[in-house]
Amino acid sequence: MEGRANTTLPVIHTLENVVRYLDLTPSEYKEILDVSRYYPFAITRHYLSLIEKDNPLCPIRRQAIPSKEELRDGGMPDPLNELHDSPTPAFIKKYPGRGVFLASSTCAVYCRFCNRKRFVGKKGDPRIYWEETFSYIKGNREVQEVIISGGDPLMLLPEELEYLLSRLRDIRHVRILRLSTRVPVVYPEGMQRGHLKAIKRYGPLWIIIHINHPREITNECIAAIQKMRKAETMLVSQTVLLRQVNDCPHIMFRLYESLIAQGVKPYYLFQLDEVKGAMHFKVRLERGMEIMRFLRKRASGLAIPQYVMDVTGGCGKVPVESITIQGKQKKIYVQGITGKTGIYHNDGKKSQCIHCGICSEEQ
Repeated sequence: MEGRANTTLPVIHTLENVVRYLDLTPSEYKEILDVSRYYPFAITRHYLSLIEKDNPLCPIRRQAIPSKEELRDGGMPDPLNELHDSPTPAFIKKYPGRGVFLASSTCAVYCRFCNRKRFVGKKGDPRIYWEETFSYIKGNREVQEVIISGGDPLMLLPEELEYLLSRLRDIRHVRILRLSTRVPVVYPEGMQRGHLKAIKRYGPLWIIIHINHPREITNECIAAIQKMRKAETMLVSQTVLLRQVNDCPHIMFRLYESLIAQGVKPYYLFQLDEVKGAMHFKVRLERGMEIMRFLRKRASGLAIPQYVMDVTGGCGKVPVESITIQGKQKKIYVQGITGKTGIYHNDGKKSQCIHCGICSEEQ
């Protein structure tokens, strides 16, 4: 299938629309403009409407609106060494038995903490490498599980998604399909009937919803989740631990308890990858462990995710709670499941209360 433009993209607000909505000052406007020259910016009407205009620490704003912090030094463009582990430009093969299919380079909202800031929203379309990738997977019988990612696969046209799923299902040794998406959270109206038909037709399919804060669980998001459940999918979630967004036990408790109430099992809580342009979101490992202890004490067992880190350098995932931290140690050597040892810099700034009021609501 030849790559072509998705004509059903959401209404993406230009910077001028955002300036008017948020009533930005000229200096704030310039800041966003400067950052957007390096890292693409896009937001949907839905996600923009969730931003608290008068709150500079609004967790939705922090995730979606560019800031000058993105231009500071630190981090790596490809901290997980994905380019090295790519047998085709659209497939990442790090672990035995499974790999990541980069189906799209487009997202409805470009998250400011994205670990593929080097790739998403920029030049290059992985769709032109689909046929090469299908051939690779077909010729590699070891690959039994494919994680469809990007960009966001649900930003494909429905017929493109159906084609992708049908081709993967035609490969007999591919037994498990996962699809990672943020569309139900940031662009729930963008999930079309054709997407749902394809998902149901080529199931069983595991859908991983990327969601980071309880304020993202809107009525529209819940409706999208219900539609996916009717399409006979298995729903799990992944969350990135982000400073001044969700680095609070009470926020995480509210998020995960709300998700299981909607039939979504929390799967992964990710320590931030050491990606260039996102280091200001880094949370200290001790804080993440504190959050996990709180969840184990207070939350339903169903609401407890795996807290993991992808070790810098492409060494693979490890459970963060298995890492020993001595004193105020900042440089931590961690052996990933690939057997290689990498270094994680535990140098995130101290977590601070953003006075969102969630903890007082629980009392």
